[in-house]
Amino acid sequence: MTTSLAQFQATTRQIWQAWQAKTITSDLIFEMVMQNPTLCTELVQRALPELAVGPLHLVNPQQDVHSALLARAVRYDIYAQDEAGRTFVLEMQVKDERDLAERIRYYQGMMDQLLLRSGDSYRQLATFPTYVIFFCQFDYYGRGWARYRFEDREITDPKMSAHNGQHSVIFNATASDYRRAGALGPFLDLMAGNVNNKDKFIAQIQAEIKSIKMNQERWLENMLYELKMQERFDAGEEQGLNTERNRTILKLITRAQQRGADHTAVIADLADFYDISKSEAQRYYDQAQLTNSH
Repeated sequence: MTTSLAQFQATTRQIWQAWQAKTITSDLIFEMVMQNPTLCTELVQRALPELAVGPLHLVNPQQDVHSALLARAVRYDIYAQDEAGRTFVLEMQVKDERDLAERIRYYQGMMDQLLLRSGDSYRQLATFPTYVIFFCQFDYYGRGWARYRFEDREITDPKMSAHNGQHSVIFNATASDYRRAGALGPFLDLMAGNVNNKDKFIAQIQAEIKSIKMNQERWLENMLYELKMQERFDAGEEQGLNTERNRTILKLITRAQQRGADHTAVIADLADFYDISKSEAQRYYDQAQLTNSH
């Protein structure tokens, strides 16, 4: 389907207006802001005040990790390391997909694949603690807390850690108070739409967002991103429609067969009604027969 110039211009205007309205909770804005190592380091330090986080020297937005051929790949919003060998994955999460715990489990495993090469001893992982940090606009665990932190513990003696170096931290920007979040509170406020420019870090983030939105290359990156997302959405809708149509056709064939309808007549009617070739209608017919025979 071709797109007219007027349609393209209208789409561009919509994307531009949406671009100007985006905040830190936008995946793309979050990634672009945190590509600034200074801001990313400050965010991690506020998220993990118990650590002395050194300058982050490896900040990759949309870090792709691939495993086995048929395994699911992951894409981290931000993948970073400090000089102590600690690895941090940062994720902005607006929508609750009800799979956060499972995602963290998978992310941790995939992080290790980036850290351990073929032939390396498992002991080397002891020098590479990993931290998965989610900034959420929902309360996944339902306690009302602003910060949840997890690591493996012995069940009968929780004071005993597994010492496997895996840590996960989940922040909840909908909490009624941010006492558990400590110095990260102003950032959670920013996620909630409350801007505290008296906090130097928040003012720096806001300035970075303004600079990003004025940058032509960033705007084009956003536009390509949005167009790609729209293509995926359209493809998904088309696939869904096709899937529904397939189900309907197979049901019609099954009913026709049950009524003893003539095979040739069924093929001809399908081809005519759905505007498909007789050979395609025959494939549907064969598929229905195969399905009904099981």
